[in-house]
Amino acid sequence: MKTVLHIVGGMDRGGAESYIMNTLRNIDRSKYHFIIATFIEPADGKKYVFEDELNTLDVELIRLRDTRFSKPRDFEKQIENIVRRRGVDIVHSHIDFMSALSLAGAKNGGAEKRIAHSHNTNNANLKSPIKRAVSIFLKRRLNKLATHRIGCGQAAGEFLFGNKPFTVVSNGIDIDKFKFDKTIRKKLRDKYKIKSSATVWISVGRLEEVKNHKFLIDLLHDFFADSDTHLFILGNGSLHDDLEKQIITLNLKNKIHLLSARDDINEYYSLADFFVLPSFFEGVPTVGIEAQANGLKCLFSDKVSTEVKMLDDSVFLPLDEINKWVDLLKEQASTNDRLKHLQDKSVQVYNIKKTVKKLEEIYDI
Repeated sequence: MKTVLHIVGGMDRGGAESYIMNTLRNIDRSKYHFIIATFIEPADGKKYVFEDELNTLDVELIRLRDTRFSKPRDFEKQIENIVRRRGVDIVHSHIDFMSALSLAGAKNGGAEKRIAHSHNTNNANLKSPIKRAVSIFLKRRLNKLATHRIGCGQAAGEFLFGNKPFTVVSNGIDIDKFKFDKTIRKKLRDKYKIKSSATVWISVGRLEEVKNHKFLIDLLHDFFADSDTHLFILGNGSLHDDLEKQIITLNLKNKIHLLSARDDINEYYSLADFFVLPSFFEGVPTVGIEAQANGLKCLFSDKVSTEVKMLDDSVFLPLDEINKWVDLLKEQASTNDRLKHLQDKSVQVYNIKKTVKKLEEIYDI
């Protein structure tokens, strides 16, 4: 049995975290023992959203001191100690440029296989010239230290690894879990007192600036406030209170439903007619894959990697051309054919049963 150490910021809901959980649920755990090391405190200050499930999966959770910026060598040393003391064979790091620190500690601790995994096509810190220079240094370092490189898509791999070789491993999901369900659609519309004829948008993601939720709230207020249109925003994050104030100020409490991240997100896709993701940047967002598996018409900003596109109904729009968003959102989406696509090859690319086999091949080389 090989010991695999995943390094990630935390284990609340997010793209990399969802990828790790989907993998752990479906990989052959008789072949691997998993440890997860985190360094960001849980959102509630006590327990990560996925912590109980990790326990049931017999995955060990270790919380590190977050000294990445203040004492980077200390951060490396923490990884080195875990690798050496636990006999870690494979270190799989998901923390962007900072994976340079993870992989340095992994190498010093004796891990022969050191994987850097890119989940993004940009980084908000790159706006600062100093941080941009540091990121270039870290990028060169991680490329020297990595024995294997993985991107969630082509663009994400090129962003972190440049012209170095890497393998694309798609963000797999349980396709059947996310398929459209008319019964659930009616149940949730009844719960929120939404007419069957109403149009519902849904956006799923961390409540942070990069996800650009303010754009959607302004859009609904400016163009759709007088129509029977609802917006569901599902997620946790630092902007929750700001978004709630914006909704109240614009008198949209009866139109916009700001909900926390939840276990039954798969049901909420069936409630909706459109999935909207106006992010400033993304890799291949897992939520976009989930929404398309449900058969939803998806509107992405043109800053989202087009590699997420599985269905012809999915479109990519510029954030500065608001009329294009308005025109598409004025369409009344049909739910009649939302199960037809499930056997399409483009959808099956993201079937977790297939993507996890690709990861096992890398682990077993």
